[in-house]
Amino acid sequence: MSYYDGTWIGKMDALGKKTEWRGKTGKVIQYSAKLGAFMLENDFGYKGEAVKRLKGLAKLVSASRKIFKLGKFLKHFEDIDDIVEEKEYNGLMWMDFIMNMAKDLTENFETITKYGFVPKSYGIVSGFAADQIADFTKMCQCFVSFFVTLIEIGRMNKKIERCDDSSKCKKLHLKCSFLYWAQIKYFTDGMKCAASLGYSWAPNKRWAMVCGLLAGIADARKQTLKNWDKGGKGYQPSIDPYLL
Repeated sequence: MSYYDGTWIGKMDALGKKTEWRGKTGKVIQYSAKLGAFMLENDFGYKGEAVKRLKGLAKLVSASRKIFKLGKFLKHFEDIDDIVEEKEYNGLMWMDFIMNMAKDLTENFETITKYGFVPKSYGIVSGFAADQIADFTKMCQCFVSFFVTLIEIGRMNKKIERCDDSSKCKKLHLKCSFLYWAQIKYFTDGMKCAASLGYSWAPNKRWAMVCGLLAGIADARKQTLKNWDKGGKGYQPSIDPYLL
């Protein structure tokens, strides 16, 4: 191991090689730019060049992220073995699998119709636009996945209570922290989608952007925790991995 591997530059380089982490960081940039432009325009009455640049940046990053996620639905097939082995909540786990697949497929459908892969007219299904279908599917997926993580957190806490090995306990706490951040992500992403769909109980435009930003931060943090010390060769952040 060279001196470079132990520095922050080396650590960030190791993490940056994880494509999922780069995508989630892009989400933070996208919603930071959107929120910044909104605040400059609505809170300060500024409509100059900076607002145009921030809006342009948000649209560019959004398009890049959507194209980057084409084919993402394929990764969910690796979850099938775990679902088959699930005894207590098998039906809920299958529902989570189906909703995650549907979410990624509808997002891919929105991407190929929005960015010129196929004619935009293909993006209207039964009177609903592709982005509306994608937002509704994602909102439902977030709702289901939120309850799945509740179950997993309960199971993880029981394992922690029975654990008497410090190294194993650390890994269990790490997994539990990952699940807490996942819950934050699902809740805020779900509320953002509800706002996009115009539900009366959903947050307003400003808070929808805040939800999008928080979802991006939680998602990026999830990926940081996911890549924590895999066999001593993965990313090893010096930040405490626990939520509290």
